[in-house]
Amino acid sequence: MVKRKLVVIAALCASLAAINAAGSFADGDANNAAEDRIEASKAARSVRGAAAKEVSVASLDAGLEAAAHTANTKAEHEALNGMEQLSETESLALFINRETAEIAVKDKRTGYVWFSNPAERANDPIASPLYKSELSSQLLLTYYNEKGQVNRLNSYDDSVSKKQVVITPTKTGAKVVYQFGKAAGGTDNIPAIISKKRFEERILAKLPDDDTRKQVTYKYRFNEDKQVYEVRNLQDNVKLELSGYLTAAGYTKEDAAQDNEENGVAGEAAEESAQFTIPLEYSLDGDQFIVSIDTKEVRYSPAFPLASVQVLKHFGAADVQKDGYIFVPDGSGALIRLNNKRLNAEPYKMPVYGADGTFDVKEQVLTSTPIRLPVFGMKQNDHAMFGIIENGDALASVLADISGRYDSYNSVGAEFQFVAMDYYTLSSGTKTSSVPMFQKHPYQGELRVRYGFLSGSKADYIGMAGEYRDYLVAKHQLEKLAPKPNSPFILELEGAFRKQKSFLGIPYNATESLTTYDEAVKLLKQLKEQGIEDIALRYVGWFNGGIRHSSPADVEAVGALGGKKDLQELIEYTKQNRIGLYPDVAFLEKYKGAKNSADFLDRRSAAIYRYDPVMYIKDKSSFSHYVLSAGKLEGTVDDFIADFEKLDTDGVSLRDMGNEVNSDFNPDRPVTRQDARDIALQETGKLKQQSGSLMVNGGNAYTVPYADLIVGAPTSSNRLNITDEDVMFYQIALHGYADLAGAPFNRNEYQNPRISMLKALETGSAIYYQWYYNEASVVKDTAYDDLYALHYADWLEEAVSLYREANPVLKEVRSQTITGHRALADRVVETTFENGVAIIVNYNKTAVNVNGIEIGAESFRVGGE
Repeated sequence: MVKRKLVVIAALCASLAAINAAGSFADGDANNAAEDRIEASKAARSVRGAAAKEVSVASLDAGLEAAAHTANTKAEHEALNGMEQLSETESLALFINRETAEIAVKDKRTGYVWFSNPAERANDPIASPLYKSELSSQLLLTYYNEKGQVNRLNSYDDSVSKKQVVITPTKTGAKVVYQFGKAAGGTDNIPAIISKKRFEERILAKLPDDDTRKQVTYKYRFNEDKQVYEVRNLQDNVKLELSGYLTAAGYTKEDAAQDNEENGVAGEAAEESAQFTIPLEYSLDGDQFIVSIDTKEVRYSPAFPLASVQVLKHFGAADVQKDGYIFVPDGSGALIRLNNKRLNAEPYKMPVYGADGTFDVKEQVLTSTPIRLPVFGMKQNDHAMFGIIENGDALASVLADISGRYDSYNSVGAEFQFVAMDYYTLSSGTKTSSVPMFQKHPYQGELRVRYGFLSGSKADYIGMAGEYRDYLVAKHQLEKLAPKPNSPFILELEGAFRKQKSFLGIPYNATESLTTYDEAVKLLKQLKEQGIEDIALRYVGWFNGGIRHSSPADVEAVGALGGKKDLQELIEYTKQNRIGLYPDVAFLEKYKGAKNSADFLDRRSAAIYRYDPVMYIKDKSSFSHYVLSAGKLEGTVDDFIADFEKLDTDGVSLRDMGNEVNSDFNPDRPVTRQDARDIALQETGKLKQQSGSLMVNGGNAYTVPYADLIVGAPTSSNRLNITDEDVMFYQIALHGYADLAGAPFNRNEYQNPRISMLKALETGSAIYYQWYYNEASVVKDTAYDDLYALHYADWLEEAVSLYREANPVLKEVRSQTITGHRALADRVVETTFENGVAIIVNYNKTAVNVNGIEIGAESFRVGGE
C-alpha cells in the first residue's frame, strides 16, 4: 500500500512538472486550475469510499493532462514575455511586440492568451518561406497592376522586415502604421518646409501625446526669422517613421504639396511603384478587443489600386494539436472541424450578404445561400474567440482554412474589398480584347472587427450565438417578443402577374389574377374556420401591375384584383380579425425601365438576367430586373410612404432590402456597397416607423433591429466540401426577438412538408405556406411557371394539420431564446429553450429510442423542466 502511494505521488509530481514546463500563464492560473481539478478529483474519490483507494496513476495523469490542455504553450509564454503591455480593462490586457508588430490579448478571467501570429510558426514543418512570412504577418494585401492582374503582399516581408512600421500608443491600445513597398516613395507626405501655424495646428495638435509630438518636432529645425519649420536631413528609416507619425495625424501628401508650394519648394516627380500605407488600430472595450482600419488614412499609388486587405488572418490560429472547430456563418451556420484533412476542398471564402448585383457575372454554376450575419469564430479546446464585423461588413468576406494545405494551422478571419475591378470587353471585327476598369470612388470610412472571448461550457457555437445576441440587444435595444396565445401561421399569397396574350395575332401583355383581394379574404376566412387564429399575410403582387411591379414611388391598386374598394375591404377585414397584413414591395429590384438604375463598372445599366440551368451562362432572353441605385432609394421610399400611408394598414413586407446589397459605379453619383448597406438600414428604420410592423425577406443583419417577422431565413448551410456540419446559429442568435420562418413548406429544399414541420420545431420557426387562389394552369408556359402547383386547395388540409400539430409546442417557445442544441443520435436532435422546454426531433424514417425515450418515425417529443 505504501508502495502504491509512492507511485501515485511520483506520478503527481511528474505531471505537475510537465504542466509547468509547458509554460502556463496568468501568474499560475493554469497551474491553479490543474490543482483545483486534482482537489475536486480527491473529494469525489473520498465520497466513493474504498474504490477510490485503488485509483490508478493513469487516471490522475489523464486529469492533469486535461488541465494542461487548456493552457498556453511554453513558446507562447516566451512570446508574451517579449511583449510590452499597451492597455488593459477589468477583463482583458493588450500586448505588442515592437520588433515584429505582433499582438496578444490576454483574457484575465481565465489567463488564456490569444496571439495575432502563431508563436511556433518558425518551426512549421510544411510552411514554405513565403507562408512562414504570412504566418508572421498582421495584414495581407492584394493589389492590381495596370493589366488588372492581382499581386499579393504581406506585412512581414514588405513592411516589418524593412522596418517600415510606426507604432503609436493610444489610450486604449495602439495605432500601427504599415508602409508597404519602397521606402523612397513612402515619404511623400513629409513637408520640406511648413509654417509654424500649420505645423502646430495641422500636425502637432493631431498627435496623441507629448512624446510623439517631441519625436516629430526633433525631426525639424525651427527657422526663427521666417517662422517656419524645415525638415532635417534624415535617413530613410527615420523618414518612414516620420511619415508614419504624419499619417497618424491625418496629414497627407496633398497637405505636404500645399505646404511646399506655399513656401516655395518645388515638388519632385513621384516614383511610380506599388506603395501602400495602411493604419491598423487596436483597442480594448470592456471584455472585447477591436481591430480597425480608417480607410480615409489608407494611401496607395494610383497606378496600383489596392484590391483587398485581410486583417489578422492568423489571430487565434489553432495548430494540429488543438481540438475544436471553426464556425462560419454559411447560411444558417456551419462548422469546419479543426484538422479535418479535407484538403481536396477549396478554402472557405464567402462574401457577407452575398454577391454584389453590380458585378457583371457571366457564368453561375450554383446559387448559394448567402451569409446573413457578419460573424465568425473558432473553438479550440476549452476556449473560443468570436468575431463580429461591425463596420465594413458589406465589403467583407469571411475566409477560413484548415491545417495541412499551406501551413500547420487552422484559421478564420475577415477580408475587406477596397477597389473593385472588372473587365470591359472591346470588340473590333472578329477580335476582342479586355480592358480593366477600376472603381473610382472607394469607401471612405472605418473597417472594424470586434472580438469576444469565451471559455468553459460557453466556448462553443451556442455561446458565440449568445454573445452575438447580447451584442445586438445592447447596440440596438432589441426587445423580446411579447407572449401570444399562438404561434403565427405565415401565409404568402400571390396577387397579379403580367402574361403575354394575343388578339388577332397581335401580342400584348395582360394582367392576370392569381388571388384577388376578395379571394384573399375568402382564404383567410377558411383558415379561421379551421381554428387558425394567429395569421400573418404576406401579399405579393398586390399593386402596380402585380408581382413584377412598376416603381413603388406611386401606389395603385390592381384592377384585375378588384380595384381600390376591394383592397380597402381586405385591409378592414384583417384589422377586424387581428390578422397581420404585410403588403409586399420590392425597392431594389426595378422591373420596369432602366431609369435610376445602378451602373456596372463599364457604365452599362446593371441589368440582371437569369442563368441557363444547363449551360450556366447568362440567358439574355430571360430578363429579371434592373438594380436600383442605392442613391435613389431614399426618394423612392419617401414617395412610397406618402401614398402607402393612405391605405391605413399596419404592416409592410420588404422583398429585397434585407436580401441584397448593391453598389453603384456610376461616376457621377457613385455609391459604395457599404454606403448602400447604410442607406438600406436607414430606410428600413423609416419604413418600420411608418408601418408599425415589418416583415423582412432574407434577414440580413442590418434589418434585424427593425424586423418583426423574418421569412426566407436560412435553415441550412451550402454544405460546402470543407464544412463538416450545419448548425442553426442564425436561429439561436435571433429566436425570441423576431418571428422566424424558412422557405415556404411547399417550396423548400426538403420536398416533404413533414420534414419541414420538424425543422420548424427544431429551430422554433413558424409554419409558412405560399399559395394562390386561381388554378395552377394560369401560370403554365409563362415567366412564372416556377409558381406552378401552388393552388391553395392542394395544400390547405395538410397545412392546417401540420399547424395543429406544431402550434401547441411552438406557442410555448415563441418568445424564448434558444439555450441549447445538440445531436442525440444520427438524425436526432434536441433544442432547449430559455423556459426549459426541450424539443427532440427524429428525422429518421424509423422510430428511435434515445436515453429511454421512444420517438416515432419523422416525429418529435417535448420535454424539459
